[in-house]
Amino acid sequence: MSEPQDPLRSLFQRAADAGRDGVVNAPAAEITARGRRARRRRVTALVTVACLALGGGAAATATLLSRTPASVGPAGTPPPDRRPAPDRLPSPVPTASRSTPPATPESTVDTSPPPSDASQGTATEPPSSTGSPP
Repeated sequence: MSEPQDPLRSLFQRAADAGRDGVVNAPAAEITARGRRARRRRVTALVTVACLALGGGAAATATLLSRTPASVGPAGTPPPDRRPAPDRLPSPVPTASRSTPPATPESTVDTSPPPSDASQGTATEPPSSTGSPP
């Protein structure tokens, strides 16, 4: 069984034959040059992206480091609503016991000698800063 002749089909076959006859392979040098151009474009794009990323990171770092820290108020007791619950307080740290108790203000003794120069004044008056008698 033969197929009926379709005029559109015969036109496409003639166009295909003409196309095959006019096809000439590109020279190897031209193909190589296209590949090199494409490679240069890719490398250029990658270098540009890397530079932008590095510059953006440096700018962000400089911005973050140049900020002045927020001022902090003096330390004190926290407000009542912010204080920890008694069961959440830290446990006291045990200290090593000493053989002698620590010094208290009552147990310290003044061992400095009394002033001996009578011309400077009495023992209750401090000596004058100018060095001349009052």
